[in-house]
Order: sequence, then structure tokens, then C-alpha cells
Amino acid sequence: MQQQDFMPVEATLNALAAQPDDQPVVMLNLLEYTDDGESYAKYGRIAYPQITKRGGKILYAGNPLNDTPEAGHWDRLILVFYPNRAAFLDMMKDPEYRAGLPHRTAGLKRTVLYAFTQREGSPPLETVPTAGGDEIFVLNLMRFKGPSGREDYQKYGAVVLPMVMERGGAPALILDGEMPLVTDETWEDLYLVRYPTLDALQSMVATDAWQTANVDRQRGLDLTWAFPTRPDERSS
Repeated sequence: MQQQDFMPVEATLNALAAQPDDQPVVMLNLLEYTDDGESYAKYGRIAYPQITKRGGKILYAGNPLNDTPEAGHWDRLILVFYPNRAAFLDMMKDPEYRAGLPHRTAGLKRTVLYAFTQREGSPPLETVPTAGGDEIFVLNLMRFKGPSGREDYQKYGAVVLPMVMERGGAPALILDGEMPLVTDETWEDLYLVRYPTLDALQSMVATDAWQTANVDRQRGLDLTWAFPTRPDERSS
């Protein structure tokens, strides 16, 4: 997908504007910095008030704990809620917001910006509560394989969700993919799953039950990016 200063091009924004504007939208931001994040923080100090004055808020921000072969290296993950697409699109045109874009461009080596929507029947989208300490949140981005891919993955989920809960974890957010804004990948689902510790996740993955269920996971997924993050309480 074409990128212009790591921002959506006009045709992409027009495609987003053409979607029904009757529900909230959540923008996934994956960020790899050119520096220690200082340049992007300057952008954030300009962008965050523009988000909040339109009824938006940060649902979750975290720092990935490791690189993965599929996703590579990322420095930060931010999930930003907007009450509707119009709020996001209005911000994109605001001169005050756009004044911060040079800092964003200077601060980024690469980025993903992807629009997600609320899963039907799920509760209202609120900021994910965090308890600090050793807790982690695993980001799962998923694209399913063929007509039976989602069904195969659901078989995996039926086995693994009780294992997550037994270890004190729980799903924190489940979102439906809408469209890519800055990325070449397409995603169908986003799961953000809380674990009380990294050890809780690692011990689960090491069990025979998880290894057996993982056959259905691998069968069902065409591509996934999955990595643990540590919650970051900063708002920018």
C-alpha cells in the first residue's frame, strides 16, 4: 500500500469515509521509532488533545517485549478509539493536528495503521484496565485460511480459552478488521489477551494440551502476528 509520510493517502481516506458511519472505530498503531521515541512524543503531545476533543481515547498502549519472525521489531502499540469515522477524518484535516505531522514523520522508521470495529454484541469499548506489576497483554492479529479457517481457529479457542482463564488471564479486547490505512497486510480479527505474568503464558504454551490444540490454530490461520506487550500508561 502506498504511504505518504507514513499517513493514509487520499484514496484510502475516501474509502474509509465511504463506510457506514454508525459505529465506533479503533485505530491500531504499530510504531518503530527512528530514535528513542522523543520525536514521536512531540507529535503525540499535539495529537492527543485533538483525539480527546473529538470524543476519542486511548484504549491500550504497550511496549512489545520481543521481536518475532512474522512481525519483526516494533517499539510501541497503541489502540485509539474514535466515536465514529467522521471524528477521525475530521482530525486528519485539522490544521492544528497536521502541524504535528513533521514530528511523526521524523520519528518513525515504519508503521502500521489499521482500522478495526467493535465486535457485534460486545460491551462498549472502554480503556483497558491495567494492574501493573508483571502483567502482560498479548496482541494477536489474525487472517484466516480459506472457508474453514475461522472454524478451525475456533476449535483451538474452545480449548485454550479455559486454559487462559485458569491461569488468571482473560480477553481484554476483541475487534473486527475493517480496512488497512497504512500497511500491505490485511487482518480479520484482533485479540488483546491479558495474562498476569509472562510465565503464565509460557507455561500454558508448554503444555501438551496447548500443543495439541495448536494444530487447529495453525490449520486455521493464513497469517498471524502475535507478541506480548507490557502496558504503558503514557497517553501519547
